[in-house]
Amino acid sequence: MIRGQTYLKNSAKIMGGNPLLKLIAVDWFKVDKATDKIALHPKSLAQSDAGKNLPFILVINLEIPAKPNYSLVLYYAAERPVRKDSLLEKFADGTDQFRDARFKLIPSIVEGYWMVKRAVGTKACLLGKAVTCKYFRQDNFLEVCIYIKILHPLSFPFYLRTEISKPA
Repeated sequence: MIRGQTYLKNSAKIMGGNPLLKLIAVDWFKVDKATDKIALHPKSLAQSDAGKNLPFILVINLEIPAKPNYSLVLYYAAERPVRKDSLLEKFADGTDQFRDARFKLIPSIVEGYWMVKRAVGTKACLLGKAVTCKYFRQDNFLEVCIYIKILHPLSFPFYLRTEISKPA
């Protein structure tokens, strides 16, 4: 559900259309230290022949501090070129300040412990205001590096997930 044209008057939400980007791959890395610009790595999907043939890839690199550190990398691709003057084009080619004011995370735990679901909730969060985000634009991709701080509410679900799933 997304905000309709009359949302500010009556809080009415409407069904959204088809997504602009499709999740095409996920990587989970165990790393010694935070790794920016993961999309430039030779083995990254963005550097593969298939990736270079896509019109646009949004790479989300969630960097999770722990011992060791982890990176959850999500690759979203457009099937056709990004329309000029669209919000996606303004986001991809805009300033970091513009991006920070618009990039939201809407958490959702589909399956899991009740305690984890309750702790995470479903309220949207402007990531640029909550945690440090760095943006890297090149060729046909935009990479967003999100640094999840220890003891920040966004790190809590990752902490719970790793602590609860450790073998006894």
